[in-house]
Amino acid sequence: CSSVQNPTGPKLVIGQEKGSLIVKCHYGSSWKTYTKYWCQGPDWKSCRTLVTTNSEQLVKKDRVSIKDNQKSLVFTVTMENLRRSDAGTYWCGIERTGVDPGFEVNVVIDPGKNSSLMYHTAVDLLWPPYARTVGTPACTRTSPLNSVFFQILVFLELPLLLSMLSAVLWVNRPQTCSENQ
Repeated sequence: CSSVQNPTGPKLVIGQEKGSLIVKCHYGSSWKTYTKYWCQGPDWKSCRTLVTTNSEQLVKKDRVSIKDNQKSLVFTVTMENLRRSDAGTYWCGIERTGVDPGFEVNVVIDPGKNSSLMYHTAVDLLWPPYARTVGTPACTRTSPLNSVFFQILVFLELPLLLSMLSAVLWVNRPQTCSENQ
């Protein structure tokens, strides 16, 4: 399984509800003229194709668009007017005879502006390899969202850390005194 041949991209993408997100899927030069696509679903073999392209023209279907740049060897997927139901597993795929090469992308939808900053900061501090790096090819099938460590960190330790931070900020807040005469 060669990362030069198979598509790669971000393992985790975070978009804000009602906003948009962009995913860049990179591929090797041998895939230049092949059809590229974006599909949704936890299982690579049965994911639902949302949009495809076999040229450098922008193709848009509903709230999703795809554009291939064969000079840069990257196809770009844009999802607009995001909904919470858009969260889940997606795949950058390349159509070929036999098994299609693909790359798993986990999409998280952030429901509010304040939690977005906090979530991005937490992801950057605690899991830099997952936050903004190009991942491994799909044949490894690893996902940080599926690991027990990640789930414990997000659902148990992160809320505890944020609670402790809130308590420290509350205790150290500026005090105002009023004198009674």
